[in-house]
Amino acid sequence: MTAIIQVKEYLKGIPVGKPFSSKALRPFATTDNIRQILNRLVKAGKLNRVARGVFVKPKHVKSVGEIPPSATGIAELIAKSTGEIISIHGAEAARKLELTTQVPMRPSFYTSGNTRILKIGNMRIKLKHVNPSKLIGAGTTPGLVLSALQYLGKENVNTEIIKKIKHRIKEKEFKATINWIEHMPGWMADAFYRYQQEENHER
Repeated sequence: MTAIIQVKEYLKGIPVGKPFSSKALRPFATTDNIRQILNRLVKAGKLNRVARGVFVKPKHVKSVGEIPPSATGIAELIAKSTGEIISIHGAEAARKLELTTQVPMRPSFYTSGNTRILKIGNMRIKLKHVNPSKLIGAGTTPGLVLSALQYLGKENVNTEIIKKIKHRIKEKEFKATINWIEHMPGWMADAFYRYQQEENHER
């Protein structure tokens, strides 16, 4: 069985709209052959190149056209492929925790890599390089909380916000977040300390 047939057979098993890494094809051919095969499939419209080494089988719906893949799935796969740390953007983190009703205009993520914009069909995903302090706990609920609070800023974070967060995540996740206090900016840690003082006083 030739390399291209093996690759095509493998790709048949990947759902449309689900991104995959070219590294998954290494058992079937050399790196150069894989690159050539993927380039041909991209030119033929069978695949979309999302980022270096990351591809997706386009999903089409007659009434709306091409459906973009999951931005989060793409970000996770890029992180695995490149080794960089990628975290949810503070605006989206705040929305997920219901601390704001604003919906980001386009998917955005923080990264330890270079700032860049990925283009997948009509969708644009922004990866923004940030200080490592904004990537603490990436991929975890405590990391989600820290990202949201960083986005809201010192002037908007108080004990009421902390109480809201407590009711929107699991108890063990909230305790895990408190354990990250030493990694938080001073103003954020102070908000958690004030919350704990209020809780102890009410008891």
